[in-house]
Amino acid sequence: MKNYIRSLSSFLSLPTTFHNRKIHTYLVVSIIWTIFSTNLVFSQVSSGTFEDLKLDFYAAVENPTKAFEIATSYLRKAKEANDVGQIVAGYELLVSHYSHTKKAISYTDSIILLTKNTKLEHYPAEGYLLKGIQLYYNSRYNDALTNFATANDLAMINKNLKQQISIKHYIGLLKNVSEEREEALKIFQENIDFIHKNDFEEKDSEQYLKSLFALADSYNKNRVLDSAEVVHRRGIKASLQHPNKYLYPWFLTSYGITSYYKEDYVKGIDSLLKASEFLKNNEKSLCSNYLYIYKCLEKQSKNDEAIGYLYKVDSIYQEKPKVIFQAREAYELLNKELKAAKKPEKQLTAIEKLLVVDEIITEKYQNLGKEIVQKYETPLMISEKEELLSEKEELINQLKDENFLSQKMVVILIIVSVILLVIIFYFSRRNIVYKKRFNALMEEYEQKKAQKEKEKTEKKHVPVTQKVKTTSTTEKDTIGLPKEVVDAILVKLKKFEDTYRFTKKNYTQTKLARELDTNSTYLSKIINMTKGMNFAKYMNELRIDYAIEQLKENKVFRSYTIKAIALEVGFNNAQSFSIAFHKKTGINPSYFLKQLENQNSNSSI
Repeated sequence: MKNYIRSLSSFLSLPTTFHNRKIHTYLVVSIIWTIFSTNLVFSQVSSGTFEDLKLDFYAAVENPTKAFEIATSYLRKAKEANDVGQIVAGYELLVSHYSHTKKAISYTDSIILLTKNTKLEHYPAEGYLLKGIQLYYNSRYNDALTNFATANDLAMINKNLKQQISIKHYIGLLKNVSEEREEALKIFQENIDFIHKNDFEEKDSEQYLKSLFALADSYNKNRVLDSAEVVHRRGIKASLQHPNKYLYPWFLTSYGITSYYKEDYVKGIDSLLKASEFLKNNEKSLCSNYLYIYKCLEKQSKNDEAIGYLYKVDSIYQEKPKVIFQAREAYELLNKELKAAKKPEKQLTAIEKLLVVDEIITEKYQNLGKEIVQKYETPLMISEKEELLSEKEELINQLKDENFLSQKMVVILIIVSVILLVIIFYFSRRNIVYKKRFNALMEEYEQKKAQKEKEKTEKKHVPVTQKVKTTSTTEKDTIGLPKEVVDAILVKLKKFEDTYRFTKKNYTQTKLARELDTNSTYLSKIINMTKGMNFAKYMNELRIDYAIEQLKENKVFRSYTIKAIALEVGFNNAQSFSIAFHKKTGINPSYFLKQLENQNSNSSI
């Protein structure tokens, strides 16, 4: 206190120039009173015994600021006394204060470091246990398991049954997180047997109730509902006998969930409502209860009453954003209910809220890992989000139309009619053009077919080298290659066409040149001069002509999909085939197929 007085004296004895500034007397008095009252409170907090401070800390659980002051005061007092046991207890208070946060983990490290080389009873095993618990709360499950294993080894050496029970309990919870629910159930059953065998129900009644609740919950998760009911009743009875009714509301909640799964909805609602009376300050658990009450009522077809509980969750979320996962499930269920009730305005509101909370979950909670395993804690899949956005858009349009049609119906109908007429005209004209192109294509095909047959007859006994069109002197000069070289390549090129080798995929100019015993430059020049096109177009033309021939003549080929046809004739995918087909014929392959089917069905009639 003397230090504060000295500070005030120096403040009050500042030069006159400072005092001449407009500082009111009440400000100085306020500063003095604040410092004095703070110091007084601090002195009062520090003056109690360790046991008093600990009791004050737990009594201040609803006042985090005060609880923190007591915990830090406890730790300071312990350090001044150089009492290792009390320093550890001070750190444990801070772990409790910062529970579920990264800061709590750092305080458990302090406990381990402080007790590692001491003979303090229960330590450092207790430090590793506390660290494992906090790592579990922070979703660092592998690290948690490592610390539980270390704690267990030490607890076994020290024959500390209490620690062993607690460690098994949390390992069971880890199994639940990793969806190993049957193994988790086995661990919880063994833990309860261990507690009974070592008479720990009375020695550590809170740990016994924790283990009993974990077993009951595990039975629920594994849908072993008769056993769940028995354990819940035992848990409810035991929690009521505890001085603080420890875990009583949670047993009621879990029993209500058991009743829901057993389709005893009246009993379920009764338990959930009783539990809710104790959970007014635990918003997350309260909202989870409301969701199950909704489900029980909905199963009884009491939808109007059920929806009220979804709105209660919404109301809590507006005040307490930490219930975001429960809110997300509530909005999903509201969307479904309001859609069935045909209430588009309210449904639109539900969808908008669902999309907002989902966006928050995606951004803020994406690194939570396996902690988020329940359905309502999973962000929307992309397909679900697209569906919701589409539904939202439809509802917006629907509501706009309902307001707009009453005034502008005639205008809309005229616009729609004009658009429809334009569309009809466009498609009618396109069909006419396509029909003409199809007929021209078929006529050209028949002509080519007849020409081929004629050439086949005429050249049946002509040597192969004479069947191929050879180059003239003019062409030879233009290409710049010897005539015999060009003619030899043309013969091989004709064989390449006749054997349909072009239907192989990924045929490059270099590959073909190699097969024809020439180089790609010569081949390119010959194709350009004799075919009047580049290599890529040449290959596409061969493949499209072959596709047309097969579609016309081969009934099995016509049963293929566009993609299958594309692959069969040498294209890599349906898109490149369709583009090449349209470029050559002016129509789409799907239209061509349809016209062929119509043509064949008409001819069969």
